[in-house]
This record gives sequence, C-alpha cells and structure tokens, in this order.
Amino acid sequence: METTFKINPWIRNPFFDYSFIMGGAIFTLFIAYLSFLLPNYVPVFFWCWVIFFEGSHFWATYSRTYIDDKYRKENSRVLYVSLIFFVFPSIALLLEKQYSTISFTVFYGFFIFVWSLYHNAKQHYGFLSIYAAKIKLDYNEKSKMKNSLYGVIIFSQIYFLLNFKLQGTFSISSPFETSIIFKFLTSKLFYFLTAFSTVYFVYQASVLLKKYQSQIYPIISYITICLFFYSIMFYFIAHSDQFITKDGISVLILIAIMNSLFHNIQYHAIVWHYGQARYSTEKSKKFGMAKMVNGKTINYVVTAILLGLVFGFIVWNVGGSPDANGVYSGQPSNWAYILFFGIIGHHFYLDQKIWRPSKQSELKSYLS
Repeated sequence: METTFKINPWIRNPFFDYSFIMGGAIFTLFIAYLSFLLPNYVPVFFWCWVIFFEGSHFWATYSRTYIDDKYRKENSRVLYVSLIFFVFPSIALLLEKQYSTISFTVFYGFFIFVWSLYHNAKQHYGFLSIYAAKIKLDYNEKSKMKNSLYGVIIFSQIYFLLNFKLQGTFSISSPFETSIIFKFLTSKLFYFLTAFSTVYFVYQASVLLKKYQSQIYPIISYITICLFFYSIMFYFIAHSDQFITKDGISVLILIAIMNSLFHNIQYHAIVWHYGQARYSTEKSKKFGMAKMVNGKTINYVVTAILLGLVFGFIVWNVGGSPDANGVYSGQPSNWAYILFFGIIGHHFYLDQKIWRPSKQSELKSYLS
C-alpha cells in the first residue's frame, strides 16, 4: 500500500536543502577542482576556509549556547563542565615536556582528527534523523537508511586513515605494505565495502521509494550526495593532494579543507535555520545577546566572520600552516595549541549534547 503524507519533507524547502544542507558538497568539490587548476592558490583557499567557514562554525555553536541567556541558565552544568576540553591539550603539552621521546601533542592531534571523522558522520546522521522524522519512517526503515549512510561514509574514512593519515601524522611507512594480504585489507577491501554499501543503499531506497514516493527524495538525495562526496575525496583526491612547504614536508591541505568545508556549510545552515525559528519572531528578551546576533542574518554573518578572524590568528600561531604565498613562517606557541585543540574538542563534545531533537522537545519544534 502506498502512503502519502501531507507534510513538508524538507528541513526548510527544496532550494534551501539542496543549496546548503547538500550543496556544500558540490561547492567543496568545486574548491578541490580549483585547487588542482590553480595550485598556487591552495594556501589562499586554506585561509579562506579557516576564517570564513571553520572558525566561524565553531562560533556558531557558542552563539546558540553561551550567549543565549535562556539556554545557558537551563543547561549551565553541561556548558561549564564541558570546558574541561581546554585542559586536555594542556596535559598533552605537560606530558611532552616530561617525556621528550614521545610527542603527546601529535598523538592528541591525531585523536582529534579521528574524532572529527566521527563528528562528521554523526552530523550526517543528525540530518538523516530530521528527514526521517519529517516523513515518519518507522524504526526498521530508519535503521536501514542509517546503515546505508554510514556504509557510504565510514569505509572511505577508514581507508584514508590507514593509507594516508597514519603515515602523514607519524612519518612512518605503511606497515601493511610488507604483506599482500595486509595491503589488500587496507586498500582494495574498502573499495568493495563501499561498493557493497552502495548496492545495499540503492536496493533499500527503491523499496522506500515505492512506499513514500516523493516524500523520500530528501533522504535519497542526501545519502547519494554523501556517497559521491566521500568516495571522491578519500578514494581519489587523497592520492593527489600534496602541498610542499619550504621545509620539504608534504601536507594534505586540500583534504583538511574538504574534510570540514561540507560540514561547516551544513552547520551554518542548521544554526541559521534554528536561529530564525527561535529568535527572529520572539519578542521576549529572555534570550539575551543571542537574539540580536542570531535573529538577523546580517548580524549572524558579520559576527561569525569576526570570530573567524580570531580563530585564524590562533591557527597561525599554532604553527605548521603556510602563509598566502605558500611559505611556512609561523612560530608554534603553546597558548595557541591549547586554544586550537581546546576549541575543537569542546565543539565536538558540546555538539553531541545540544543537537538531540529526539530528547529535546523545544529543539524538535524549532527544527520541524
């Protein structure tokens, strides 16, 4: 029996969702295309990403939590306890001074990158959950779409970790190259697993399409976009992405941009959407500064860019990044390392708490 729901299956509307919830993937791939076409501009692309997208999206989390008087009063415990994530990079620095033979800062940085992959996958699941709730998918149907989503994302992420990130972070040759079997397990196997996940997704999508018809389009479109984006990024672009600093160090700058840019655009879109529902029509002063910043688009954009510039200053002082001409000249600073990884870890943890519409009725009402 075919079922048709008289509801809007989109988060906002088709134009908004295709442009900002999904379109960020296309924009990111376009930046990758420009990077190969104009390699000398990769450092410029890098700093534009750091300031306008990466740094600003961290601020977006704080704009709907700490400066929202109502939210801060209702969730003060998690907001202030979560600040412990600024302590962890400090501990890494202290341990490195005590045990000079082990780079605890490098290990902590690697941990944060692995967490970023998980964080990205969970955000994608969050959008899938919103779409599923819109058209009231049952538990089994949602589980199958969740498995499809994770299948087309996670295998390519693991492929990148084993074949690129481990070697790039710790400057070691791949231990799996010594064995044909291990080499297969860390490379070709993941192509097959992604292919299998794709077939599984196509089958499940065809089943749901018969039942939900056009109502299922957002979910099918979303998972398809994720499939193409992550496969292209990790299976193809990663093999060609190299930027050589003056010290002769090969840095995967483009992958760093791509791994977050799609995520950044989505995040700004959902925070803006949330802000329009929570702040723009509410006349009450109970939200404090958040109403002024997030209630109007121009205020949100300007504030986000200004805070993005502050984050850019922190990134430069962490060291290891090229200037606009592609020359590394920044001197590493401990304070910058603590703030940089503190902000990222704090953001990852806090996001797990503040975006749970299934457990937060007020949030659910804004998103729906």
